[in-house]
Amino acid sequence: GDKSPYNIATKILEELFKNKKDKITVCVFDNSKMSGEDCNKSIFNFLKKKKIKPIDKNIKKYLSSVKKNQFDWLLNIWSPFIYKKEILIKFKNNLNLHPSYLPFSRGRDPYVWSIANETPMGFTIHRMNDKIDGGKYYIRKKIKLKFPIIAKDLFNMSLKGIRDTFIENWKKIRNNKIKLKPFKERIGLVNKRKDLINANFIDLDLPKNLNIRKFVLSCLGQDFEFLKLQLKIKNQIFNCKLKLSKAKKKLW
Repeated sequence: GDKSPYNIATKILEELFKNKKDKITVCVFDNSKMSGEDCNKSIFNFLKKKKIKPIDKNIKKYLSSVKKNQFDWLLNIWSPFIYKKEILIKFKNNLNLHPSYLPFSRGRDPYVWSIANETPMGFTIHRMNDKIDGGKYYIRKKIKLKFPIIAKDLFNMSLKGIRDTFIENWKKIRNNKIKLKPFKERIGLVNKRKDLINANFIDLDLPKNLNIRKFVLSCLGQDFEFLKLQLKIKNQIFNCKLKLSKAKKKLW
């Protein structure tokens, strides 16, 4: 599902179907059924125009039925699936699009953890193996943003960057003009959605969070036109202004 304004999957499908000699099977994980949002409307509309019926049910069963070397490529374009080794070895080649500068920020919500953990930011096109966001890579690029950075900006830049980079380089990758390269950096831990859920709620009434509570109250207490709480980080000084809005309930 692509909730971004960049329509990654749809734009890439449009590019892939330009080569009319290719025989393409499209599996669409329709997460709109889970989220209540029509995330894949543009994908389904495009496939309908092409008179192509996608596989959007029992995808795992379908992948299990694929014969060895039946396909030249498995392209994981913004899909949530984690492919097991017995599936990957059926395809001659594969690649995945990941919105972080691997091997940093592997797993879910990388744009959040790239900022929180101060790791390199960017995106990667890599070959999948039996490790999550592992394997060797075809292309990876860093994104440089001036501090302070918010995850939404990084998210959008990652998506646009990875879409355009794939479209620009896909023919070179499939024709083996771009070679796979190993990661030289130490492979990091895999972030899971539960990590974001655990970090998303801070109970300032608990004694263990007293320092955070004092910081929040200091921001609120020094909010005047002539007085702002100031912070020094990355050798820069910033005025700090905090805006709180009442929530009806916890997100998770």
